[in-house]
Amino acid sequence: MKDHPIKQEIFAADKAINNKDFDNIPNFYTEDAALVVKPGLVASGRTAIAEAHKEISKYFNGSLEVSQGDVQIIEAGNVALVHAKTFVKSQLKLDSKFSTERESVYVYVRDSDGKWRCAIDNSYGAELLQAK
Repeated sequence: MKDHPIKQEIFAADKAINNKDFDNIPNFYTEDAALVVKPGLVASGRTAIAEAHKEISKYFNGSLEVSQGDVQIIEAGNVALVHAKTFVKSQLKLDSKFSTERESVYVYVRDSDGKWRCAIDNSYGAELLQAK
């Protein structure tokens, strides 16, 4: 599982986020993908997701660094459910009310060209159930 294509995509997407490569970030998502920006706020579609990543970076004063710990992938045909331990760091925003260690849940879809893209990006995982 170490070299699973989805895991490689996740690590590449993290690198793009950390490098503020906002032009490339949408390429990791399906056209109609959904990104949980924060509990209660979802960005839908590549354009909205690119803008959301810019705003997230601003929120963290440009010092956002995301990384993954353990990743578990469950495939069913061209769909995969991914559970990941996600770490969110920011050297310039230490007072965020959002957790810095998350139990993320992602849904990936394999395109007709065989490339896995994220359809649902929920770094908050089941924590959404606690948000009001």
